[in-house]
Amino acid sequence: MKNDTCWIDAVKYEDADNGLKDIYDSVTSPNGNLDNLYQAFSLRPHTIMPADDLYKAALHNDNNTLPKWFSELISTFVAILTGCDYARSHHGTNFVHLFGDTKKAESIVSSLEHGDLDQCGDNKEVGALRYVKKLCDEPEHISLEDITSLANIGWSDGEILEIVQIVSTLSYFTRVINGVGISLAGDRIGLY
Repeated sequence: MKNDTCWIDAVKYEDADNGLKDIYDSVTSPNGNLDNLYQAFSLRPHTIMPADDLYKAALHNDNNTLPKWFSELISTFVAILTGCDYARSHHGTNFVHLFGDTKKAESIVSSLEHGDLDQCGDNKEVGALRYVKKLCDEPEHISLEDITSLANIGWSDGEILEIVQIVSTLSYFTRVINGVGISLAGDRIGLY
């Protein structure tokens, strides 16, 4: 590892020029953490803000209607499916915090890790998680029938779009994370 952030060179905050520091300041989380994720983007700083904007739009925009805990559960599942411990740690922690019942939330994450989706919610939630798995593992096999099935168990078209956007956004990030070996070293885990 070239540094404690990732396998490639990354510019630490204290070594950044003023332009990069401004970008870092804008993506520092409300808890004051500059994630290793964004430091790993530092050799191409023009990619940081668009990536952060997409992430915030898909997961944290107030116009989204999925419950925040469910958005974080989907994110955690994508991280598990793509073998990304970094994202699994961050989003799993967020999910447990937002769900409100720590023991049950941890049990749900464990069920996801073991592929036992039936233990992860009601029929509507489990149906969405099955769709998430298929979209991650076999995107070429998604069909109109999958969308119809989601609608039949109570998901609106807008909610289906949110699910797809979360899966797609997290798939992008997990590939960046895994692709350059972004480390959890020094990161504050979770948003809350």
